[in-house]
Amino acid sequence: MLETVDLEQNLRKSAYKKQRPRLQQRLYALQIACRDAGIPVIIVFEGWDAAGKDAAMKLMTQKLDPRSFTIHDIQPPRTYETYMPWLWRFWLKIPRYGEMAVFYHSWYERVLTGRVETRLPKQDLHRAYRDIGNFERALADDGYVIIKLFFHISQEEQARRLNALQSDPLSNWRVRPEHWERHNKYDQFVAAIEEMLKRTNAPTAPWDIIPATDAWWARIAVFEAVIRRIEEALQARGQALPPDTYIEEEPSLEDEEA
Repeated sequence: MLETVDLEQNLRKSAYKKQRPRLQQRLYALQIACRDAGIPVIIVFEGWDAAGKDAAMKLMTQKLDPRSFTIHDIQPPRTYETYMPWLWRFWLKIPRYGEMAVFYHSWYERVLTGRVETRLPKQDLHRAYRDIGNFERALADDGYVIIKLFFHISQEEQARRLNALQSDPLSNWRVRPEHWERHNKYDQFVAAIEEMLKRTNAPTAPWDIIPATDAWWARIAVFEAVIRRIEEALQARGQALPPDTYIEEEPSLEDEEA
């Protein structure tokens, strides 16, 4: 799947700045519609290191009602978590009906970093895929909207970004040795990602691959994917879509800096 992604897609910054406010307002309206209809939404951010997930996630949630969404930054399991079934800690983070949860990394780390870095045994890998399928199917059957985004960049682009971050005294803290270790295993991760996309691209929880070479393009693509999936979910449940009431305004200083 990754080889068919056009990584050269781009968008002028002027076009991005023109589209962004409308998309932010539309997503906010859909958040309120889901809240009122009691529809829970899960958004998964996966992708390469330095692919722009942080900035896209920040922008996506910038205008949302903070009372109705939570961001979970997933780290490796700790102490007591290692003594529980591996999906237990994710069940604890599932949003309530009508709310939204954003996962920065997710249960998919088990079949990616677990496969490439810790050499998860084949039988455990197959079991993890089975668990993920059951997990997402149970959520979808209960009315959850599952949106999965994978940010894709080339190995060359990743190296360029890591070097740029590392050479800047204000951002070099963001680059850790494990980022370069994963970069050097790019081809191994491609194989793991391809299998992940193939085995977990279900009708109720499909993947959207975000070409992330151009930041402006990637951020708009995130909005469009999330909005499309939520609108489809509302319509499938017989809910009326909120009207488009966007009125173009003069950009604020905050908007100019985004």
